Amino acid sequence: MNKIDKPAPFPRPLDRADIPFPGWSYKHIFRHGQCDPAGIVYTPEFFNVFNHAIEAWFSDCLGLSYYDFLGPRRTGLGYVNAHAEFFSPVKMGEEVEYFIRVSRIGSKSYALELNAMLGETEALRGLFTTVTTCLDTHTSIDIPADLRGALNQYVFSDNA
Repeated sequence: MNKIDKPAPFPRPLDRADIPFPGWSYKHIFRHGQCDPAGIVYTPEFFNVFNHAIEAWFSDCLGLSYYDFLGPRRTGLGYVNAHAEFFSPVKMGEEVEYFIRVSRIGSKSYALELNAMLGETEALRGLFTTVTTCLDTHTSIDIPADLRGALNQYVFSDNA
């Protein structure tokens, strides 16, 4: 069997002890309106909260205003890829704690991994690739130097 024939390993949930940057987190309790009739969180709600966590992380950890990039700086921070890996259901009233790390920085894009913990175990993982763009021309641009420098503080690789 060659490399092409081998199935990819299934992602496994992290334990809290495996979180590489445990000093900061974003917490969210899922409410009634975010759940289906069985009390399980609707999938799109996770993406909304992922973005809330990223916005908070910008100011709290990176020391940069997410809103200044989109407003006065006219720098877009759009997702070119966004997906999630689900490990266990999250139910109404449960608190999920989000941790963020940078998995890759390119010239015009960067990738974030958000580990969403339910207690001591990861319930889901969000994976986002963001491309920086000029909001006037809608073309990709190099990651601004201040953002690149701030992101470098949160790069984590399993190979490091």
